[in-house]
Formats: sequence, structure tokens, C-alpha cells
Amino acid sequence: MEKQVVEYPCAWSFRIIGKDRELMQDAVAVYMKETQYLLQPSNTSRSGKYVSLNLETVVLNEEIRNQIYVDLKNLSCVKLVL
Repeated sequence: MEKQVVEYPCAWSFRIIGKDRELMQDAVAVYMKETQYLLQPSNTSRSGKYVSLNLETVVLNEEIRNQIYVDLKNLSCVKLVL
């Protein structure tokens, strides 16, 4: 399968999954600081144990996109980033 070609800068969406929506929202706000972004509530697991947020921001290149992914994944309140 060929690697998808992405033209930068572009809007990129991350799905962030964790247990506490408010804690995740606060952590994303601190992390993103002055960067423009849109953060919207998404799904809740059937049991209600996990919630997800959709984070959309403009990324300038693949390195920045990958760094955001790693940094979000390393937030203590985040269980998974897609």
C-alpha cells in the first residue's frame, strides 16, 4: 500500500480518549497554549468509563504533527490518541 501524500500546512484532527473530559479539556488548553485549535466533545463508551474529544488544528509539517501526537499521548489524563 502506498503512503498517503499529505500537503502541508493542513488541518489535522486527533481523537483523544480518556476517563475525564474536563481534565482532558484543561490539559489540551495548557498544551496548545497560543495555538489556534478547535476541541469538541465526541463519543462516550457504552459503559460511560471513557470519553473522547476531537482536536483539530493546523499543522505545518509532518514533524510537528507527529510531535503533537506524542505530546498528547504523554498527557497523564489521556489513555489513547488516534
